[in-house]
Amino acid sequence: MDKATKTQFSYLFFIAGLIMLVIPELNGLEFLPADIRQYFPVLFYPGIACVVIGYVIR
Repeated sequence: MDKATKTQFSYLFFIAGLIMLVIPELNGLEFLPADIRQYFPVLFYPGIACVVIGYVIR
């Protein structure tokens, strides 16, 4: 297995961050249990951090 490159880590952080930025928008979906939806807004700030990290290490 090949070693992960800096570019691959950059893509990983950037895409994970984008996903974490979109998850809080799913808070209005009623079919998801309220126990799970209560944690969605917390993912916004780590999402911003991951996007910034992914952008910086590109």
